Amino acid sequence: MTSRLLLVSLLAQQLCWTTAAEQRFAEVPAQYQEVSQGEDVKLRCLVQDKRGQCIWQKDRKPVGVHPDKYEWAGGRDGDCSLLVKRASLEFDDGLWECQVTPGDFTRQDALTSPPARLLVRVKPRKPQLEYAGTELTTGLTLREGQEATISCVSRYGNPPALIKWFIGAEEVQPMREQTNGTEVNNPKTWAAHSMLRVRGNRDNHNKPIRCLTMHPTSALPEVAESKFDIHYSPEVKLETSPRMLVSALEDSASFVSLRCISDSNPAASIKWFKDSSPIMVSSGNVMPIGYNRTLPNNTIVESEVRFEPIKREDAGLYSCRAVNVIGESAPANYRLDVQYGPKPRSLSDSDIQQHEPTVDVVEKTTSLASSIEPFECPEFDANPAAQYRWLHQRGGNTDTIDNRANSQSPNGGRRLRLENVGWADEGEYRCVAYNVINGVRREMPSDLRFVLHVIGPPEIQARPSAETEDGMYESIGWAGEPVHRLKSRFCSRPPPRIVAWQWGSSHIRAGESVSPKYEALPLEPIIENKMVTNCYWAKLEIRDLQREDARLYTLVVESEKGQDSTNLRLIVRDPTELRIIAAAGAVGLLVLLLLFSVGIYSLVRSRRKHREYRHEEEEEGSISAEAYYGATPPRNGTANQTPGNQNTATIDRNGQLKAGLEHQHPQQQQQQQQQQHHQHHQQHQQQQQQQQQHPQQQYQHQLHQNSLKQGMMTGSGGYGRKPPSGVEGGLAVMYDYDQIACKSRTAMSPEALKVRRAPAVLQPPTIV
Repeated sequence: MTSRLLLVSLLAQQLCWTTAAEQRFAEVPAQYQEVSQGEDVKLRCLVQDKRGQCIWQKDRKPVGVHPDKYEWAGGRDGDCSLLVKRASLEFDDGLWECQVTPGDFTRQDALTSPPARLLVRVKPRKPQLEYAGTELTTGLTLREGQEATISCVSRYGNPPALIKWFIGAEEVQPMREQTNGTEVNNPKTWAAHSMLRVRGNRDNHNKPIRCLTMHPTSALPEVAESKFDIHYSPEVKLETSPRMLVSALEDSASFVSLRCISDSNPAASIKWFKDSSPIMVSSGNVMPIGYNRTLPNNTIVESEVRFEPIKREDAGLYSCRAVNVIGESAPANYRLDVQYGPKPRSLSDSDIQQHEPTVDVVEKTTSLASSIEPFECPEFDANPAAQYRWLHQRGGNTDTIDNRANSQSPNGGRRLRLENVGWADEGEYRCVAYNVINGVRREMPSDLRFVLHVIGPPEIQARPSAETEDGMYESIGWAGEPVHRLKSRFCSRPPPRIVAWQWGSSHIRAGESVSPKYEALPLEPIIENKMVTNCYWAKLEIRDLQREDARLYTLVVESEKGQDSTNLRLIVRDPTELRIIAAAGAVGLLVLLLLFSVGIYSLVRSRRKHREYRHEEEEEGSISAEAYYGATPPRNGTANQTPGNQNTATIDRNGQLKAGLEHQHPQQQQQQQQQQHHQHHQQHQQQQQQQQQHPQQQYQHQLHQNSLKQGMMTGSGGYGRKPPSGVEGGLAVMYDYDQIACKSRTAMSPEALKVRRAPAVLQPPTIV
């Protein structure tokens, strides 16, 4: 048993020693590495339990260690890494292998790593665009719809460059994946090819074509660029100026222009047409102006037709076309609709300007209650189409006939049909053509007039203005009126045989009289529009109108066709009624004027009292500086005595007031005191009168007197106010209050008016 354990232990030790002695790779070179030309690169290779020698091969050929080119990178045992300095495409680009020789002849444990690709990067040349086998140095010229294939080539790069395509700012996909092949004269570099299929599209005109090559040797791509030059036929569009026509175009009033814009390559020439006929440059006021406008693609041409102003004959369908070497455009059309007011269709514009209205009259005669053939108005030319209305002139009045039912017909109300004709339909008819342009009504009357005469029994038409509830017609007169006239209008064709007035048992015909009271005037034919009508005025004059003339009067008209009659009631009023009414009106007017005058007077007086009250209140509360100080103190502190006033007070610098009366004669002082006492008495009476008139001022004056009594002391026939405590030097002023009041009311300076409510202590002027 012991021998067996010993044998197992020996075998295990032998196995461990054998395993530990075998060398192996701890790290092999990277399968793929890149390095830029001229840079250093490290090929890593680590061997565990290394016992043999490290060897490197490139493209299956051994590489020796050379200073400054190939050096060992590792300094520790087992590190076989190789440092390649200043890598070059010619010597260093290829497949590298790390090899280790056997550690023992008997073991045969030599090592060889998998081939590691070391790529030395080489920047390719600038790419170039090619078309049809030649380099594309200018723009790519294509016709619209034509297809072409262009290629981009990037040469002598390692690794091959990546190619991308752009048209404008948009990336486009190539026909197929790019192809890479080694250069014939330099097999270690590559040529990259990419192809793009393009189509001539006018939207791509002047857009750039870019080929971008991206390579790891540069952070920025290289670019090859060309530009599309697409030749295409013109396209045109028509615009108006102003762009938005907010109102209709009106004859001789609107200004407008048509602008034809052509887009083509090469630039086109523009032709104008009106109603399919070419427009000549010198055709009236139509003046096409062609010009080119510089745009980014230089393909825009504009031509303009101006109407300044537009005329009715300018209306029509306008079109423009553009032509270049590629072809001709389809026409662009715009219809100009010129609106104008009604004009007789038979006249041209020049005739209308020279046309003097001539009145053509068409007379028609018909019987009462019959119908006539329609009146037809001459046709008018207008845009929008004219509508028509009819005017009926009769008795000096003009009425508009509502012909709206016929205005909906194709003739627009040109025909007027009268049915069940009566005397009221007799007269003159005239049509007016009209339309509306931009909210304004345009009218023109016809020169043709129709006069209608009616045949029938008499018909009394004109009635007195006042009509009673019982159907009677009244005429009002005044007693004593010299002549009062009853009149009525009637129509009759043929003319009447009898026209008579009847009242009571009296009867009088037209043209007869009952002297001296009544007279039936001869019939007066009525003339309308300088034409004699079939109507007449029947008039009855009553002279020296009296109350007994008030009665019922009857007018009787008779012809061979029949007769008609009407009753008129005459009312006679007393003139005194009118005078009473006039007097009452005058009295009422006077009362109103009196009340108005009283109101104005009261308002003026109240405003005047208000101004006087405010003025007196301001005077009561304002004390002038001259009232306090009789003289201006001199610089030495004393007041000089003026020749005109020997009673002037003086003020020294200590604030003591000295009376000038001390230096006067006793008799003079006594006289002055008597005069002052007399003045005080008069002023006191005036103050009492003012206080009675103004209680508010009396109250304020009483407050002021109370304050004076508390703070004053008697001296020299006046009142002296004691200096209040806190006043420097005890400076106080002696003054005569009544004299102050008198002065303040009589001679108030502008400065004094600024003083409001004098303070309790009156300070002297500042001594400078």
